[in-house]
Amino acid sequence: MGSEKESYLIVDINSHQTKAVFIERTGDGYGVEGTSETPTTVDPPELDVTIGVEKAVRGLGQKLGRELWVSGKPSGAHRLLCSSSTSGGIYMNVAGLIRNISTESAQRAALGAGALLQDVFSYNDPQPRFRMIERMRSLRPEIFLLAGGTDGGAEAQVLNMAGLIEEADVKPRFGDGYKLPVVYAGNVDIREEVSKVLTEDRYATRAVDNVRPLIETENLGPAREGIYDSYMEHVIVHSPGYDKLVEWVEGKIIPTQAAIGKILYAYAQERGVNLLAVDVGGATTDVYSVYDGVFNRSLNADIGLTYGISNIMKEAGIENIMRWMPGDISERKVRNIVGNIMALQPESLSDEERMVQQSAVREAIRLGLEQHKNYATRLKGVRLLRDLGMMFEQALEPSILNLMKTQVVIGRGSIFNDPENLKIASLLLLDALQPWGLTEIYVDISSIMPHTGMLLDSNREAALQILSKACLRKLGTCVAVKGKAEEGVEALTVSMSTSGGVSVEETVAYGELKTLPLGAGESAKIVVNPTKRFDVGVGRGRSLDAKVTGGEHGVIIDARGRPFGTPIKKEALSVWAESLKPRPVAPATKT
Repeated sequence: MGSEKESYLIVDINSHQTKAVFIERTGDGYGVEGTSETPTTVDPPELDVTIGVEKAVRGLGQKLGRELWVSGKPSGAHRLLCSSSTSGGIYMNVAGLIRNISTESAQRAALGAGALLQDVFSYNDPQPRFRMIERMRSLRPEIFLLAGGTDGGAEAQVLNMAGLIEEADVKPRFGDGYKLPVVYAGNVDIREEVSKVLTEDRYATRAVDNVRPLIETENLGPAREGIYDSYMEHVIVHSPGYDKLVEWVEGKIIPTQAAIGKILYAYAQERGVNLLAVDVGGATTDVYSVYDGVFNRSLNADIGLTYGISNIMKEAGIENIMRWMPGDISERKVRNIVGNIMALQPESLSDEERMVQQSAVREAIRLGLEQHKNYATRLKGVRLLRDLGMMFEQALEPSILNLMKTQVVIGRGSIFNDPENLKIASLLLLDALQPWGLTEIYVDISSIMPHTGMLLDSNREAALQILSKACLRKLGTCVAVKGKAEEGVEALTVSMSTSGGVSVEETVAYGELKTLPLGAGESAKIVVNPTKRFDVGVGRGRSLDAKVTGGEHGVIIDARGRPFGTPIKKEALSVWAESLKPRPVAPATKT
């Protein structure tokens, strides 16, 4: 790992683009030497994913002046890694015994591995057996994950669920002649019995360690690895050209979403922070979180900004789209714009279309966050010893997701790469997620986060270095208050002293959003004094004394309260956006 010229050729293949990245060690660490992308060629007329890979790698070689493709394949002079997601995730079904115990753990394992969940089945499901059989039969997953029973625990019920799959005769998504991969992650004592039910003539069953070996223990890693192995051996090899690609690649090809999750988890662990990341695509919205070292991912399928924008309007309601729009625009026009974006997917947007899209992304993230709370939960079925304070906290927050304890927020997706949207990206994330207390805000400007996730196992140092240097752009640090008051009532005072000795003081009223100028890489000490009815994460009326770092939007003071609704006066929306524009430091006072 320590060679001076260690280099990596990393390719990510999604449904539209195949992107190649060349990473190399230089004198001052690891860097991205170049990138190249080309349309993915897994569909007709090419029907060979390696055609797109070759074009991307050759294009990258031309940019770098290197021979990266030799004799019809990668040169082999560099370590080739690959992630892939040509359908938005692995189409998976999950089955377990108790819906909110083993089944829930299995769901988390599947989603963490990059699954697009089609349906979830459980032994204690109230619907009749024949209905579940009908539903299973109608779905054609790429992988089926079966869990249930603690180790040495339930047996008959688990075998009953295996029998349900067998009786439904579940077929794989592609190719009737192929075996359906089943990952069994339940009671280890009955592995052989399960394999006898799911016969090898129809199912490629892989047994891994139990996702719930004890009622109070969750063990998701082996199930995720089992999913990756089944994905490699029984899923992608049936896609055009992947059989050749697998021979060239070092290690496993894993789903793009899993690669992103791996690097986000590593980043949160490296910094020791609680993290919340949102990835808004054209047809899906992913939410990733790491709280107290626990990773979770959720996927809101069919919710996105091109193919899925009409579903945002359907699920959120047209009134929730329109509440974020500062101008006077009719409901009919908003509906027409949504329909046109979905059908035409224009490369450039008018001001009104951009306004609708910015409104839609807030609602996509809000919907994704609400769904994510259902997955990022404490283990069910565990008997907890709690004092009165803990009982109160857990009653209020069944989810482990805690927006007061969220130290880092990351936005990802093409919406955050657009220069116009980037100007108010902090506002889009704050409006949708509403973190409070002290939160750092970043966006991914590179689209190479999956590549860093693939690099992680081979070279953790390089992966984290590139994530910080080439992927994440810091927009700023936000201090947000919780509480409510009348508009205009003083909410807090804040003083900031920069490392350069410049002092700034501001008074912020309830309903206001203000920024204190502090550039990227600059640090400062801030003291926030809320009035008695407001809390900045340390208790109502208590002062916050902290060190912060800046970004493109400086230090954002958000006194709109938590939770907040949209203002009665629409002009406030424009004022909030205007407040993020860079402003010079007021006449500075040297300390």
